[in-house]
Parts: sequence; C-alpha cells; structure tokens
Amino acid sequence: MDLNEQLLRELSDLFLGDLRSSQYYRCLSADDRANLEKQLAREAANGARPLVPGASPDQIANLCAQAEAELGMTLPSSVLRVLTVVDGFVENGVSLYGADRELNEEETVPGLVAQNLALWSSFPESAQKYLFLGDSELWFFAYEIASSSFMALSHSTMNPVHRFSGIEALVNDMLAQALGHFDEQSEDTKGTLQAPPPKLPGTDFSLN
Repeated sequence: MDLNEQLLRELSDLFLGDLRSSQYYRCLSADDRANLEKQLAREAANGARPLVPGASPDQIANLCAQAEAELGMTLPSSVLRVLTVVDGFVENGVSLYGADRELNEEETVPGLVAQNLALWSSFPESAQKYLFLGDSELWFFAYEIASSSFMALSHSTMNPVHRFSGIEALVNDMLAQALGHFDEQSEDTKGTLQAPPPKLPGTDFSLN
C-alpha cells in the first residue's frame, strides 16, 4: 500500500486555503504576496505539494542521529521513507510527528524525537516499547518495537486498540481523520480488508 496521494493533495489544498485567508497573508505587501504565490506555483509545477513537504536528506540524517543519541534506537526504514514524502502535519486535532528542527529553526509540526522523550517520561512503561509516530484526541499512533508492527493505542489507557497492516495504512488513516473522511475503505484489526462495501482506498481504523 502507498500513501494516498489524493488525501495528501487535499491536505495541501486545505493548508493553502488557510494561508490565503490568514491575517499573515492579508498583511503581506503586494510584492511579497506575489513572490509567495510564485513560489507556491513553482512547487506545484514541480510536482510538490505546497505546505505539505517531505523531509530533506539532511533532515532525515539529522533525525537518525538524534534518535540514536537521545532515544537509543535506530529508526525503522519504513518510518523514514514516509517522512521523505510527508514530514509531519497538524490538522483537526491529528498530528503526525516530523523531523525535529534545529533550535534556530521554526517548528511547524511536533518533532518525533522530542515527542517520544516527553511521552516516554510521562508513560515510563512505554519507553523502548513504542516509538510514537503521532496522536489525536483519542489515540496515540505508534510502532511497537518488539513486533515491528504499527498500531493505535488508547489515549487514556495506553492499551492497543488496533493493529495496522503497515505504516502507510496508519498514515492514510490519520490523513482521513484530519480531513474529516469517515467513509473510506477499512481494515480489520489484523490488517485484512473487510469485504463490504468497496470504497475509496487509504484508511481503516477510524472508519470501523
């Protein structure tokens, strides 16, 4: 399964709409606004999704080094692969953690290493057991280190409530939640597709 490009582009369009209706955008000078629009148009023409970028090779390398030094673990290649496509997002109470920024850089999404350090401190039983990848108001989305599997945990009890077929299914589900889609294709708790009814691909857990 791949990340759902339709959902990623819808998220990009949503962020663009928010930007253009923001006070920041309205207060830009005519020249600055024109330059910003040219930059966004160039990104779109080059196949990028404006405001929903992937992490750069340098950011991925720095993230790996931080995880080794501060978390004592090597990040799964599947997690790094997804972050090169979408370097985190925050929308509608749903957060996918991204590459941590340098101290002098603006942080637009929660950093993966920083969030795990905080959560491991708050929930000591989860340390070195789960790598937290994101959260919502009800769930934590995590990688279970021992089983190399991706799952949703209850926000209140930290108990596993769903096992995804892979990280792409997890992130697609998070995207659907962030965008308010609740009628996509679903999976059962073992990652097997349910039969009825056929719907748009991309998500599972939040739609059961």
